[in-house]
Amino acid sequence: MIPSPMLILAVVLAFVANGFFWHAKGSNGADTRWTAKIEKERADATQAARETEKRWQEAANAQAKQHQAKISAVRRNLDVALDGLRDRPERPADLPAAARTDCKDANGAELSGANSRFLAGLGARADEIRAGLDACYAYADSLRQP
Repeated sequence: MIPSPMLILAVVLAFVANGFFWHAKGSNGADTRWTAKIEKERADATQAARETEKRWQEAANAQAKQHQAKISAVRRNLDVALDGLRDRPERPADLPAAARTDCKDANGAELSGANSRFLAGLGARADEIRAGLDACYAYADSLRQP
């Protein structure tokens, strides 16, 4: 006896549906494993990046603290220097056209108060810039260390 065409069609469709189901389930399993692997690698990379960022931030904070300490010291020294220069005589209005030849050691002892304060401020500014440069170099060096 020959089975009916509808029964044959139903069996063929069942096999086709079963094949699609197992193919999809197998692909889904492989896809799930692949996604899990990618997510684990992403989590590991994120954790490593956070550790690196934390190390860099700690180095930046330490350098900023040292930089602020240096700047504070420079400003304290400037205040002391300006306080010591308060009693200097002012610049005479009638300066000679030619420089004097009897300057004593050219050590700044004869500078006027305005000139002395200007030079002290200029030196302090140079020290602040140098402290900033040192902080930049120290931070860059700390980033190179693993």
